[in-house]
Amino acid sequence: MAIMRLCVGFFLLVVAGSVSAGRVEHAGIYPNWSSSNQKEAIYALPYIGGGQVKVQWADLEPREGKYDFSAVDQQMQWFSERGLAATIQINGGKKPQWLYGRVPYYPSKLSHQIRDDQGSLMFWYPLHRDSYINLLKAFAAHLEAAPYRDHILGIRLNYNPFGTEHADPKIKADLSLSQWVMPEGVDRELVEAYSKPVVNQYLQAVLKEHIHLFGGKVRLFVRNNISKERLKPYIPQFENGTLSWYHTSSEVEPRYGSAETKYGLFYRYCRSGGTTAYAEPWASAWGHHTKITDDRWCSPPKWNYWRMLFDLHCGVSFIAVYGNDLGVAINGKYHYGDVDYSDGSTGHYQEEFDQAFKFAAKYAGYHASPETSPGAWIAFRENSTVLAKNDYSAQKRALKVFTNDYTFLMKRLPGDRSEGEGIINIGPDDRRFGAWARRLPPKESLSVEVDAAFAASLNGACINVVYLDDHAGSFTVHVAGETFRVKMSGSGEWKTETVALNSTRRSLWRRNPCISVCAGNAPVFLHMIEVTR
Repeated sequence: MAIMRLCVGFFLLVVAGSVSAGRVEHAGIYPNWSSSNQKEAIYALPYIGGGQVKVQWADLEPREGKYDFSAVDQQMQWFSERGLAATIQINGGKKPQWLYGRVPYYPSKLSHQIRDDQGSLMFWYPLHRDSYINLLKAFAAHLEAAPYRDHILGIRLNYNPFGTEHADPKIKADLSLSQWVMPEGVDRELVEAYSKPVVNQYLQAVLKEHIHLFGGKVRLFVRNNISKERLKPYIPQFENGTLSWYHTSSEVEPRYGSAETKYGLFYRYCRSGGTTAYAEPWASAWGHHTKITDDRWCSPPKWNYWRMLFDLHCGVSFIAVYGNDLGVAINGKYHYGDVDYSDGSTGHYQEEFDQAFKFAAKYAGYHASPETSPGAWIAFRENSTVLAKNDYSAQKRALKVFTNDYTFLMKRLPGDRSEGEGIINIGPDDRRFGAWARRLPPKESLSVEVDAAFAASLNGACINVVYLDDHAGSFTVHVAGETFRVKMSGSGEWKTETVALNSTRRSLWRRNPCISVCAGNAPVFLHMIEVTR
């Protein structure tokens, strides 16, 4: 991919959201689901901000009321020695064996996350609830004196019902009480049948205890599928940064229409700077997660890149990535299931994945800090129906909110005649840019406006216009009273034209921080406009 440079001089410095002054601490790329043989190479990458500490409840409480947090300590020590941060999550795939002798259980696994052979514990039974809460109390006390405390990115709020995440059974089953195993010692007067009210009571108790124990002490990540009813009392704590958001379902756009609500919580509370968010992908760039392969309508480099653009657009500071995808940035290879990809002598995946991660790490954590952000950008896009089908109908995939460009301290001004709907998979398949684009018809123009605080902080700047060089022609870039003509050659590649905004134009730029692109005699496909310090 050709990068045309004209160099610059007009640049940036400062702002803060209500969470922090300047960049969110430890913002960046976070590996997840990486194999041990990849570990050293992945954590040597320059854009890694930290990682994950994962432990099972069963390993922390080998005997009733006797706790062993050494597994957490050892993993956190590894990260702290390297100056990295890590999330901590206590998972419920494996629960203490003694619970199966004291708590009713269903004799089969009601969630694929359950790893205990006996089956599924009745998580709403009081002893299960109280035992989990007692574990949390002991863990909170343990962290008070932990030497790695400053390297804890946050605690993930896991409810640990059926497995780690599932409060509803994931298989069809008769859940009437007659189907449950009742060990000796079970107080049958406390046994209740599965129902939404009893499940909600359990979830509310666990949520409340997490907030009591960890809120305001270490960052507490709350999954963004929380119901409106459970969210309402805690809205002020999301607005002031006491509570943070997370999810494990990032993609290039919401998976289906109703999923816009989850991303909307990121956009509302995080993009403003009120709080922070941690986002894991639903699957790898190839669509792999466990034994499932999701639908992919664009190439892995495009999916990987645009998924992170969407996270940045929503105000995510901590972007988690599958280890296999990070491995592509190291050696251009990916192996999972029946996929065995290697760049060889002609592929570009290694370069494209690496550059995508560098871009995401460059901007992560600056979305509410225009005066210190290294830049501002807009990635052109328009789409009203989710393109990855994944067995959802077109009606369910209809989008109402996230239908337009992805932006970061920049926005497109209304009224232009550019086209975006249906403009997909533009340019070379092995390049990251063209999953979406906007087509600017001949002689038409579009304009973008840069965040005022960002613009005011600049003494000079570089303006990068990423376009598809699909014909021999030209287009023009207009900024601060200057016009720059960009000559095209028809190479078929994505190119980046960089123009310099001189510091002498600073006052004019501050009054009108806008950039316009005008097509020549032929259409121009645009991916991005970026302004950097």
